[in-house]
Amino acid sequence: MNLLRAPFPWFGGKSRASHLVWQAFGDCPNYVEPFAGSLAVLLGRPTPAGVETVNDLDCYLANFWRAVQLAPDQVAQHADWPVNEADLHARHRWLVGQVEFRARMRQDPEYFDARIAGWWVWGLCQWIGSGWCAQPAWEEQDAAGAEKTCGIETSEYAKRPMLDKPGRGIHQLAVREGLRAAHAPRVRGAATSEHEQRPHLTDGGKGVHALRARDLGGAVAWQKRPSLGRGGRGVHGRGLPEQMPMLSGLRSATGMGIHASGKQGGIGDWMQVLADRLRYVRVCCGDWSRILSPNVTERIGVTGVLLDPPYSDAAGRDPSIYAEEDLQVAHRVREWALANGGNPRLRIALCGYEGEHEMPASWRCVAWKAPGGYAAARGNTENALRERIWFSPHCLAPAEDPMHGLPFAVFTGGVR
Repeated sequence: MNLLRAPFPWFGGKSRASHLVWQAFGDCPNYVEPFAGSLAVLLGRPTPAGVETVNDLDCYLANFWRAVQLAPDQVAQHADWPVNEADLHARHRWLVGQVEFRARMRQDPEYFDARIAGWWVWGLCQWIGSGWCAQPAWEEQDAAGAEKTCGIETSEYAKRPMLDKPGRGIHQLAVREGLRAAHAPRVRGAATSEHEQRPHLTDGGKGVHALRARDLGGAVAWQKRPSLGRGGRGVHGRGLPEQMPMLSGLRSATGMGIHASGKQGGIGDWMQVLADRLRYVRVCCGDWSRILSPNVTERIGVTGVLLDPPYSDAAGRDPSIYAEEDLQVAHRVREWALANGGNPRLRIALCGYEGEHEMPASWRCVAWKAPGGYAAARGNTENALRERIWFSPHCLAPAEDPMHGLPFAVFTGGVR
């Protein structure tokens, strides 16, 4: 199996559209992804990596990618655990209660927690729908170490983990059989930094993180905190959802992803392969706009910018997946794309649903079919056919899909 992909399911993932993005970006020296998610496009890159910067507002997601980079064995150890409904709810409550962890993730770019990363991916791969690690509305009592409580209904165990698939992410059959991908490991360094700022992302890296330094061969013998730029989501929810693990399956599987049946050992291989690939990737945790400054994009070189924000509710995406304020992000992202689309050093891809964005005629619109997702599980299969990517004027424009040998639907401008 291909281990160079996220070991968890992700709503809105772009794995099927990855080749379309790289056709438009080409072998660009710099790549920026403000809404990281499952990193499906980055992991699907067909050319050698240059400078790559990703960001996500979700502290648990950003922590997972940081931890996999630097402690893949520890993440695998904490993720390798059988499906257990009591553990699922206990870990969920413990994870959403980690207030200090969320604060440190935003304040210290070198901080990560391997146990939180392992438990997070373990639970995500068996959780049904949205709500995993969604922070409840804490009712804080006074400050002298008063206990925090959240409104958990007595029927919370009425909902089980996901069991109606052969296994998702790290619970897949092939993973637990211990298969190793044929990817040559890479030895790379890590970047870290200080309070309420992102790591230095200008000029492709400084010192030991510069491209020329990394290409000299061998591992870097020291770690140094780079300079920092400017800038500074937590997770949202209405309380702990009621559910049981997903239990249904097929082809002899016992769950989704890492929970699929088979022998132990494959999870560690998967994490190590990801660690090798992500060793140079700069992972930020904060607002999407912080990594779109000229210093992080065009001043490094021709830059591919993948904009895959939460789709607005007007586009028909299930609003329960995101917090209310998230649904307006897409409009602000579109404004940034329009303001920067004419820059010849930027190749921008904006993702959305058909009719969601009105773009100029100079932008190319490509239709593609998604596998489904949460809306499809709830009976809405139309959204899978509404996926669109708008490419800015300076993107490359192939006439055919070279990876699959099939033409794809291409439009220009408008709201298609």
